[in-house]
Amino acid sequence: MYQSFYNLKIKPFQITTDPKFLWLGEKHKEALATLKYGILENKGFLLLTGDVGTGKTVLIHGLMKIIDVSAIVAAIPDPGLNSLDFFNFLSEEFKMNRRFESKGAFLIHLKHFLHKASAAGKKVLLIIDEAQRLNYELIEQIRLLSNIEMDNRKLINIFFVGQSEFNKMLNEERNKAVRQRITVSYHIDPLTEHETRDYINHRLKVGGCNRELFKPEAMRKVYIFSHGYPRLINIICDHALLTGYSGGKKTIDAAVIKECEKELRIPIDNAKNEGDEQEFFNTQEGPFAAIQNQSTGKRIGFFAVIVLLLLFTGYILFNFQLKDSPRWKMEDIAPQSYDSPTLKAKESFVPGIVNENEEKKDLPVLKRYGDTAIEGKDFPETGQTEIDNQSEQLSKVPEVRPFPDRKIVIYFKHNSNDLPDRAYETLDRIAEFMVHNPEAKININGYTDSSGAYSYNMSVSKFRANMVKGYLVGKGVHPLKIKASGLGPENPIASNETEKGRQTNRRVEIELNIDNP
Repeated sequence: MYQSFYNLKIKPFQITTDPKFLWLGEKHKEALATLKYGILENKGFLLLTGDVGTGKTVLIHGLMKIIDVSAIVAAIPDPGLNSLDFFNFLSEEFKMNRRFESKGAFLIHLKHFLHKASAAGKKVLLIIDEAQRLNYELIEQIRLLSNIEMDNRKLINIFFVGQSEFNKMLNEERNKAVRQRITVSYHIDPLTEHETRDYINHRLKVGGCNRELFKPEAMRKVYIFSHGYPRLINIICDHALLTGYSGGKKTIDAAVIKECEKELRIPIDNAKNEGDEQEFFNTQEGPFAAIQNQSTGKRIGFFAVIVLLLLFTGYILFNFQLKDSPRWKMEDIAPQSYDSPTLKAKESFVPGIVNENEEKKDLPVLKRYGDTAIEGKDFPETGQTEIDNQSEQLSKVPEVRPFPDRKIVIYFKHNSNDLPDRAYETLDRIAEFMVHNPEAKININGYTDSSGAYSYNMSVSKFRANMVKGYLVGKGVHPLKIKASGLGPENPIASNETEKGRQTNRRVEIELNIDNP
């Protein structure tokens, strides 16, 4: 309708997933690189989460186009099925050309199917959209599908795509087995204001627009309305073009967007009011509830005053309690001092530890490899047993000076993204601390040894860091409070010429940054 008026070839703000309009910001490019690596390396379970309308489905479609290998893809758009229906749906997607009456019959044919695909050099990918609709029984059945392996490699990659609440489901104790198998994960955040402008301009350009159609103040209004969610951006921009066309406006300004905001509010009948008057409501469910309650009156004002008084009283009591007895100490989150003599050299990772009950001694300093030398030739073993023993020493905690930064180290086996079981306890404590300390932020740096290709090491270190970040986000930590980086073989803490040194360099370092008052 408005295409010829604005000289557009196609409508630029349809809410369908048209690949022509795919726009990739920095976070989307990072997500694609992360997920592509997981598929190409047969990592087994992958996870992509984000709020409603953040562009998860569009991103998956883009991922399927950039994978430069032969792949057999099955997509489950709605996993709200019982087990047998799920197996038959999967059979249809994989074109097995038969219907199954039992789980056993399906698994036999699936095993033959996967071995045949592997022999043909094809990767098999199962994408489960709306993963938050899965029930526990079906999650467990899906986990068992990944047990079909050959020569210690996965024959099927299982890709969970869901809303943020799926992270909470995975963190339930009964889903621990699935959670620990997820080796690659990414959480998509809404667009920033700058990204929103780039997104709008990109879609207009693809649609055929070669001039400034939305004024800067209009784009800011769009961002405020949509909170950076692409689906909402499309809805209000499409409505703005229609409104501008109806009013004969060649350029969309802030007034048009404001008018669209009012028109997009959802009216409902209010049985308490006389006549057929309507008022707008706000569901308060999230940014997609862009519907503001316009009704006013004495009763609403009265209740608002009461609520404000209660909130103020609660705030005073809460701050009084905090000042009376602080709830959190850094050593309660991740104690870093241990009695094991083999771990003494690692205390240089943790600045500011003093034990008041012992005589101060000069501990050996562990230098970065390549500076001059590494203190001591007998570098301590860093095998899995010793790493697990770290968590067993949590009760022996020295006094901690109020340093703003603390560092926790998690070690990895060669060519592995599996976290040690003990690491989950520490990560749980970090997550709980972060949730209760809004001023705190985290830097997560992943490292590898120097063996293998540099690009591969950079990817592995990035995925390990993102895996830790994804776990903390699933525990309720806001993703913007976490910065995850992969530095590959940079900053070695031991020689890469020995197996001991390489094992020590395969690590993730977590730095807690807390602004002390």
